[in-house]
Amino acid sequence: MDFKRVSVRGRMAYLLRIFENMLFFLKCEKEEWSWILEKLWQYTYIEYLDDWMYEIAEYMPVSVMEDNMNDIEYISKNELKKLKILYANSPREVNEMLIILYELGTIDLYSKLQDGSPNTLIKLREGIDIAMKMGVKLPDESEFEKYRYTDGNGWGEPFDGREISLYLS
Repeated sequence: MDFKRVSVRGRMAYLLRIFENMLFFLKCEKEEWSWILEKLWQYTYIEYLDDWMYEIAEYMPVSVMEDNMNDIEYISKNELKKLKILYANSPREVNEMLIILYELGTIDLYSKLQDGSPNTLIKLREGIDIAMKMGVKLPDESEFEKYRYTDGNGWGEPFDGREISLYLS
């Protein structure tokens, strides 16, 4: 499928479904990941994507595992403890995919999207490649064709991606 015709929100939804498939493939506990997925899926329906960016930055493995997190604004101390344990016990590919998800959602955030947003397509390809190397089943691409790049200046119209989530629906 030509993801160049799918909005950035649609690409994010596709990559989130891949991530969920990866979590199932790795037999990760649903309860451990649902609250994080709830935050990630907000990308599909939040009005101001930069709000998502600032909050999710605190949830990223590199922030949780390496930063001192003295200035945390969105994560409670209890959530931070849970994330440190979760990320420390997760395979490298899970943490890599979280970073790719964040990058896909933010890489062109302060730019005018042009030529199908090649930067987000590259990030999507990186996530697909990780999943394929692991043997993770990819979602049916045709389910995402309805999220058209021609809508919302390439970002797509907001939709509640939780309805297509494997973990949250």
